Amino acid sequence: MPVDDDHKTESQRFTLSDAEKARRLDALKSRLTVDDRASASRAASGGWLLPALFWTALIALGALAAAYWFSPSRGDTAFAVQAGEALELRLGRGGHYELPGQIGAEPVRFIVDTGASLTSIPQRVGERLGIRECSAIGFDLSRGNEPGCCRRETFRTANGSSEGCVARVPSIRFGSFEVRNARVAVMPDMGEQALLGMNVLRQFSLVQQGNRLTITPAAAH
Repeated sequence: MPVDDDHKTESQRFTLSDAEKARRLDALKSRLTVDDRASASRAASGGWLLPALFWTALIALGALAAAYWFSPSRGDTAFAVQAGEALELRLGRGGHYELPGQIGAEPVRFIVDTGASLTSIPQRVGERLGIRECSAIGFDLSRGNEPGCCRRETFRTANGSSEGCVARVPSIRFGSFEVRNARVAVMPDMGEQALLGMNVLRQFSLVQQGNRLTITPAAAH
């Protein structure tokens, strides 16, 4: 059937060339595509906020702890020895030199143990003194007149390895001597007596003659 010129003109009005179709499709895609660089920029601008807040809070906490640590109200926590008169001990029936003393306000009975590098106390005594285990992360904010927190440690003993912790105590007294701010090992499997170890004893002069042990202030003191 022949097609008149008017109908042919009308149909051509709604027919697009392939090039025009491609151009319009590209234009549509460009409007629908998310700009990745803009998204990344927006993410980067907001992603630093939480880490920045965390580090700001951590630095502020550290500054507060340091200010408290060096505050005069905290007290002096430096190791110190107050010398007294000579102390003479007799060898006990168990083959040890024993003497009464105090850790803080807690009475104890010491065994002089020159083979122990650290003075050790039973866990029961530590609990009565108020010694508590240190947190995994943080500062020991104990005052000078109270025991420090106790940090976990593994010790090698004659019977094998043993778990305990190490803390600072305000004072250790025996005879007329006083040692301030010494470290002690707090041991869960000890008996009733404490061990007076070399971290304290090395501050004194020890002279053994027969079954007697004389403890006097060291020359440096």
